[in-house]
Amino acid sequence: MGAVGVAALLWCLVGYILYPALKTVAVSFTHKGGFSAAHYVAQFTSEARLVVLKNSMVVGSLTVVVCGLIGTTLAFFVHFYECPGKRVIDKLLLLPVMLPGIIIVFAFVQLYGESGLVTKSLESLLGLTGAPYVFSGLPGILFVHAYTQYVYFYIAVSLAIRQIDASVVESARNLGASGFHLFTSVILPFITPALITASAITFMTGIGSFTAPMIIGGGYKVLTTQILLSKANNFMGVAATQVVTLTLISFAVFLSLRWYEANKLFHPSVKGVPFEPVSIRHRGYRALVSCFFGFLLLMVLLPVGTILLLSFVKSGSWMVSIYPREFSVENYLAIFTKRRAFAPFLNSVTLSLVASLGCLVIAVPSSYLIEKTQLKAKALVEVLVMLPWAMPASAIAINIINASNEPTPFTFNTVLVGTWILLPLGYMIRSLPIMVKTAHLSFQSLSDTLLEASKSLGASRFYSFKHVMLPMLSPGLLAGFLLVFVRSVGEYTISAFLYTASNKPVSIAMVNGIFEYNIGLAMAYGALLIMLTTTLSFLISRLTPGRP
Repeated sequence: MGAVGVAALLWCLVGYILYPALKTVAVSFTHKGGFSAAHYVAQFTSEARLVVLKNSMVVGSLTVVVCGLIGTTLAFFVHFYECPGKRVIDKLLLLPVMLPGIIIVFAFVQLYGESGLVTKSLESLLGLTGAPYVFSGLPGILFVHAYTQYVYFYIAVSLAIRQIDASVVESARNLGASGFHLFTSVILPFITPALITASAITFMTGIGSFTAPMIIGGGYKVLTTQILLSKANNFMGVAATQVVTLTLISFAVFLSLRWYEANKLFHPSVKGVPFEPVSIRHRGYRALVSCFFGFLLLMVLLPVGTILLLSFVKSGSWMVSIYPREFSVENYLAIFTKRRAFAPFLNSVTLSLVASLGCLVIAVPSSYLIEKTQLKAKALVEVLVMLPWAMPASAIAINIINASNEPTPFTFNTVLVGTWILLPLGYMIRSLPIMVKTAHLSFQSLSDTLLEASKSLGASRFYSFKHVMLPMLSPGLLAGFLLVFVRSVGEYTISAFLYTASNKPVSIAMVNGIFEYNIGLAMAYGALLIMLTTTLSFLISRLTPGRP
């Protein structure tokens, strides 16, 4: 990479990642036109604000506990023991990670809310006069988080189980170790790094959660929802202080994880015997496990099935009865024949494509610089591209607003607040670390020998790039491109902060549809997103066959 290219890359990373974060810090220390710590004094002395901070920490901590129990249990049942239909079950258990959070929340509301299908069915069956549970506040948030975030533990622990040395397990059994002792002394050390990593990621995701607290949180206030409230009331100093507080908590966890990975992770120097799943010979246990998995798969698929079913409900026809009775395709016809209904879906697709292209343009040179050069700037680039991973989505949105509300060289001397470009910019910054990691893996697999051979045969840089590098890199880069698109097309948090009337995305249209009692149309949007993201996720898995 030439000096001009490195300078242009650093200009983009500093201008759209580092500078916005520093600008938010500056705003948080500004009060009545001058430097002041008044916002922080209020943040940490106000009882109401301390309760909000405590609530965020409680949500993050309990999310780790709940998701850890669910995800680890599922990983052991699928990968430690013999599991019939293992491949299918594994794919189905990964389904929640493919779905936009806003869709899942609304599906849960339609199932378990006060007037939900499951809730009303239980009331009718049990002869109750009210809901048997409360699907709001902290319990409701945790229930949604359990569905959407157990995947972090499931993936991490599943990978760790595959790394268990079967010879060590067999030796412990031959020495007479009990099942409990075998687990605590042999298996647990193998999966501990995975548990630590998954815990950190889940905690960061939990405290940064916005959709579930916003839709079903009720009176249970957390920092992410209060940030939007402060921004809506134009208390940008207060919002900036809340963003800095949330980011510092998340960043502390992120640094702890990086330190642990660098200093504490155990990497065996000798390849052991591959672990083979343990067979369950007792017929009763096998039946119990089968029933357990049947129930879990029902719980995983039920929200998706609910969205698909309700997408065919006629507008205004489902108001009094427990179950919908009139179905039609009018919601889909409305989306594809009425310009106003189609616009949000088209906006989301267009903005997500712009964000994905932006990620590709930044990630490819960043990954090349980090992996294939020895330039001094590589460490700074690596820090900057990974910085958004430690920032909650609401923090990224506020950072962008603070950096774009006045002319700067990074905004080309214009005010960008209120323009369409901020939304894809937010999507791009949020997903940049994932795109960089994907591109990084592609560059790791790029053979330096082939590049040297091409160069020695007199090929130009452009010819080598087109005929040597690009064919080897394209599958991984396309997979990363599609992954960014999938994460962006149904994104709600950044959309709630940055959308305008001219670029309203489908996630906002879904929220409007629910509150306007046009449930069928909202669910039709959700069904289209499910079909789109599932198809693209399948393509991603086909493009990366060698990856777990």
